Amino acid sequence: MPSDTEKSLREELVKCMKILHSRGLISGIGGNASARLPREGAILITPSGKFKGDLAPDDICKIDMEGRVLEGYVRPSIESPLHIAIYRSSPHINAVIHSHSPFTTGLALAGKKIEPVNYEAAVIFKEVPILDFRIPGSKELGELVAQNIKNRKAVILQNHGVVAVGATPLEALSIIESLEEVSIMIFVASHFGEVKLIPKDQI
Repeated sequence: MPSDTEKSLREELVKCMKILHSRGLISGIGGNASARLPREGAILITPSGKFKGDLAPDDICKIDMEGRVLEGYVRPSIESPLHIAIYRSSPHINAVIHSHSPFTTGLALAGKKIEPVNYEAAVIFKEVPILDFRIPGSKELGELVAQNIKNRKAVILQNHGVVAVGATPLEALSIIESLEEVSIMIFVASHFGEVKLIPKDQI
């Protein structure tokens, strides 16, 4: 029988995916999220190919650190190698979310980086690198993200999306939402004129 912690994390992952979908940060079958179960050396991760706006706790898969399915009746996310690579390289990270945030991804496509347009961006997103494209679900993508996210809250995947991390799924979700908010500000400011940044001596 699942522990209370596991039950809670399953519910939190489902909640996060529903929020991401409702806010247009993922499509119906896009995006993925996971949470670490440290005591078991296992990972809870969203399934592949299921509509993310209507997941149930039982839809969440449990895999080991090799990607083998421990529990679940559907295939785990194809991005499992990415999640596993992050957890292996960063013991302090306990949750990972990958979204397809349109404004953040769109800015990266245009070669625009996240800049300190508000205090949140200046403090939380001091440096959000745009990583070179790697094939989704590949070992190479996982290794690249794991190397670059160790001491950061998020990275942007060129032509792909965003990966954010945290102590909990909701914390990682908050990072994705905040990053998209900043990206929208930059997009709007760029469209109408010059982007005004917070002065360096005020950060």
